[in-house]
Amino acid sequence: MNGKRSSRRSIRRLLALGIAGMVTVSGLTALGLPASAHDGVDHGSEGGAAALDWTNYEKVLLTKNVGEPLDLAVLPDKSVLHTARNGEIRHTDPKTGTTRVVNTIPVYQNSEDGLQSVGIDPDFAENRWVYLVYAPPGNTPTGAAPNMLPEGATDSYWDQWKGINRLSRFKWTGSGLDLASEQKIIDIETQRGQCCHVGADFDWDADGNLYLSTGDNTPASAPGAAGFAPNNDAPRMNPGFDSRRGAGNTNDLRGKILRITVQPDGTYTIPDGNLFPVGTEKTRPEIFVMGVRNPFKIDVDAETNTLSWGDYGPDATKAAAADGVRGPMGLVEWNATGLDQPHNSGWPYVHGPNAAYNEWNFETSTPRGFFDPENLKNNSRWNTGLVDIPDAKPATLYYGDNPGDQPFDELVNFGTSTGQGPMGGPVYHYDAENTSTSKFPEYWDKKTFFGEFSQDYIAAFTLDEQRAVTHIEDFLPNAALSQAAQPIHDNPMDMEFGPDGSMYVIEYGDGFFRANPDAGLYRIDYAEGNKAPQARFTATPLSASQTPLEVTFDAKGSTDPEGDALTYDWDFDGNGTFDATGVTVKKTYTELGQFTARLRVTDAKGKFSLTSRVISVGNQAPQIQIQTPGNGSFFSWGDAIPYQVTGKDAEDGDQIVSSRVGWTYGLGHDEHAHPEVTGTGAKGAFPTSKDSPEHGPGALLYGTVVVTYTDGGFNGLPPAAAEATLRLNPKTQEAEHAAREGVLPYADTTASGGNAVSGLGAGSFLRWDPVNFANLTGVVVRATGEGTVDLRWNAADAAPFGTATIPAGAGWKDVLVPFGTNVPRGTGSLYVTSPNGLSLDSLTFQGAGAGDKTAPTVAATLDPAAPAGVGGVYNKPVTLGLTATDNGALSTVQYSADNGATWTTVRAVNGAYSVPFTTNGARTIQYRATDTGGNVSAVGTVKFTIDLAAANAPTAASTTTVALSAPRVTFGAPGEATVTVTGQGGNPGGEVVLYEGTTELGRATLKDGKATFALPKTLGAGTHTFRAAYGSDATFKASEGTARLIVSKAASELTATVSPNPVKPGASAQVTVDAKSSTGVAGTGQVSVMVKRNLSTVAMLTGTLDENGHVVVTLPKLAAGSYKLTVTHTATADTNAASALLNLTVQQ
Repeated sequence: MNGKRSSRRSIRRLLALGIAGMVTVSGLTALGLPASAHDGVDHGSEGGAAALDWTNYEKVLLTKNVGEPLDLAVLPDKSVLHTARNGEIRHTDPKTGTTRVVNTIPVYQNSEDGLQSVGIDPDFAENRWVYLVYAPPGNTPTGAAPNMLPEGATDSYWDQWKGINRLSRFKWTGSGLDLASEQKIIDIETQRGQCCHVGADFDWDADGNLYLSTGDNTPASAPGAAGFAPNNDAPRMNPGFDSRRGAGNTNDLRGKILRITVQPDGTYTIPDGNLFPVGTEKTRPEIFVMGVRNPFKIDVDAETNTLSWGDYGPDATKAAAADGVRGPMGLVEWNATGLDQPHNSGWPYVHGPNAAYNEWNFETSTPRGFFDPENLKNNSRWNTGLVDIPDAKPATLYYGDNPGDQPFDELVNFGTSTGQGPMGGPVYHYDAENTSTSKFPEYWDKKTFFGEFSQDYIAAFTLDEQRAVTHIEDFLPNAALSQAAQPIHDNPMDMEFGPDGSMYVIEYGDGFFRANPDAGLYRIDYAEGNKAPQARFTATPLSASQTPLEVTFDAKGSTDPEGDALTYDWDFDGNGTFDATGVTVKKTYTELGQFTARLRVTDAKGKFSLTSRVISVGNQAPQIQIQTPGNGSFFSWGDAIPYQVTGKDAEDGDQIVSSRVGWTYGLGHDEHAHPEVTGTGAKGAFPTSKDSPEHGPGALLYGTVVVTYTDGGFNGLPPAAAEATLRLNPKTQEAEHAAREGVLPYADTTASGGNAVSGLGAGSFLRWDPVNFANLTGVVVRATGEGTVDLRWNAADAAPFGTATIPAGAGWKDVLVPFGTNVPRGTGSLYVTSPNGLSLDSLTFQGAGAGDKTAPTVAATLDPAAPAGVGGVYNKPVTLGLTATDNGALSTVQYSADNGATWTTVRAVNGAYSVPFTTNGARTIQYRATDTGGNVSAVGTVKFTIDLAAANAPTAASTTTVALSAPRVTFGAPGEATVTVTGQGGNPGGEVVLYEGTTELGRATLKDGKATFALPKTLGAGTHTFRAAYGSDATFKASEGTARLIVSKAASELTATVSPNPVKPGASAQVTVDAKSSTGVAGTGQVSVMVKRNLSTVAMLTGTLDENGHVVVTLPKLAAGSYKLTVTHTATADTNAASALLNLTVQQ
């Protein structure tokens, strides 16, 4: 490789952004292009044979300390700068075997946004400029933007999600970037709060023009896309679901490859020859290539004036595309174009070989016409550019999922995994004058290298003068690396050739949104003969809170390709001096600090390799666990998944700080994932999107979560972090996606995903892992062919815990297997077997699973807590406070003032929900809460009245007492009750009312705090309780007092006369009776008159006393004679009985 080129060309790469940009596709039914082998290359020469002898290469680990790696840049001294999405910039020096985080750039980190690419200026040796693409934090709301415009909102609602991705440059000081030296070159406007496709790679041509790639900023699973082009501009739909607003828009920088000329002050000019001349209406002159989806890694080759890149496509399967209604199956691309050939690459109108999409009506879910690649129109309502846009240029290369889907089947045959992740890579230029012994052979001269992120391979393309690919070679296959005991290609993320002619590769590893254990930075050397050993070691423990810390270092994992005896040298503190030798050593650290422990492993011929790890003495790393849900739990798309994270930290205690817990939920797809939502908190809910299946029917989809916890640092040491991961399974599991032994997948249009497996019989199995059956009630097995299907746990020969009996007959049969008490607990592997050679389509699990099905609870408070106005009203504004709790995460807290006819959402401020009420009126307020799972709480009610003019109710306490003139009186005797009301600081005034029970006996105005009541004389005999109620005044509150009076019976006084007396026979006399108590109360009740003559009763008469105690009783006509009359007043409840005797004479 030309040394001058190496210094000018900082970015030789090959990989693709966000794991989220990866796409899996499954064949191109509509095109039906045959696969063909493209050889025609002479491998028989001595140089070619040596170049293809994989034992002549070694893959050297430079560091595992890469964070979540995205990009690399090789410096002239062969040290490497590399970036992580969280904003960290690392510097790895192979000469010392050390890696340091030299800078941390503040970034907005959600989905694929964050820190992206790094590169050095073509004239780095003179100007020391280092370029970065990153997402500045801004004021973007956390989490995901909604799919639909909220009711009542206008399109300006979406403005809060606007953000930028920025290309800047900084001065390199030798030990890091001078962040104060930043020159902001160009900002790319984006829409945040959603996944995916950032792009964000850059390179230079020989004239110093900078090429910058940008993604289309559109999710892979836009509602209604179903794995086809996401052009959804239906009314109220999030504009982020329409790729035409960016990639297809001539007036937008997204979904493009830009070409600009950076000036010394950091501004830029537009070079001649871009797609749109400066001044063209409704266009951006920076655009060189438009119509790209996610050109994550690009390369500019100055010698051939060629721009190349890998690009991603949507996910429609061959089965989904078979009807020809919406467009082609999902494809991915690799493209090469001349630097004098600006063009439209066609997305989102066409893809691959200009296979056209239907201009689908997303509002009505009906087809319209197909896009014409030679007459493209942008009819999006979000389009700010030209309606008529440039014709589309077909892809240089494209491929799908299976052999036969593309012209070059090598693209799907080289890999050891599934899925598609095309990464543009560098062109190698052999330099005979380069004295490096590790440079690639001349055989690879002018070949373009290509990385497959999802399938774990690196390929080399041979191009003709028209930039057509004529030959594809599998470079350093994983089988050869494994045989040589060297690290395999594991999700290559970026690559470039260094000044030594070696290839530098940064690999993402398996897993998502995290520092994967198998991620790393490597250098691939051409090394005939003896190979350097692979240095590996463990250090136990890596951290502690206090000194002393004894660490055991173990290098047994180090290997040598030739099996040579190795020597081991240890530098415990990274000061450059080796302190000990031996395969296993111990070191006691007695001082606080961070120490870089280095290992040098040397073989018998003197070749060596270095590696290092950081030992932290003074801040021990925390530990965290995801308590719920269990790894491998099941859910339905659209569910909210409640979670709980626990942990401990040696310095912070056993209770982790909730705000330091961060998480990322992503949509897993084949071997990669689209990071969709980020959040914080030790408790909450992971959101899943009901639109995720829009990847297309039958796609391998799942949820993936990475949780991190960062402590607060200690003893002056920086914070340490811990992480935990989680996989979530959708309830429907396609058989063709399971790990398998002895079965064959096949296409079947009647199967749920367009594919199934056959031959499930003796000795074969399907395996799903991880799985967790928590909160499931059973599974529906969909199979065909008479026999049984057995469910087994953790082994194909384990005892079945469930069996489905599949009946005979054609077609798929759905059989429910209920889960009983013997269903396995925890996380493990599900094996599905059958002795009968059946075909299996899918498993569909039943029950809630990990989804949130529990409603929140909500309570209300009022502030002020009690009314202060007279009459129990609030005489100042009232604030309604609502407190809601949930096992997951709250979505809305609402109230209604019209009996539930309308509900108003309350926005949380600093975690509190409150509603002010400031006007007069009596109110009945209802309230409720809804969680992100759609569960709604019971409705609560609170009532209150506001009268802002009401006087303040009294605040001083009063005491009311009742004193009686005598505690006991006779019925009818006079009595008095004296009520006294007292209060601290004065005599209460106002009115007091005397009650017996609920009967008012009287009311009076207090004078000097007292009032006297005459008790009714008619109080009946018995016990009477009087209650005096004081009604308050301006100062004193209301109070009450009681007293008890006993009333005894009174004697009765009776007066009776008879007239006329004597009375003549035949005439009637009358007895006049008056009765009263001894206390003068008129008698009541009955009076009887008994008439006797000579001891014989002649008559018995009665009468009832009137209100005056008076009654007249008329006697019957009596015969002549003498009579005795006995007049009796019968005893009552209040008086005793009394009698009187009268004589009556009857004579002529």
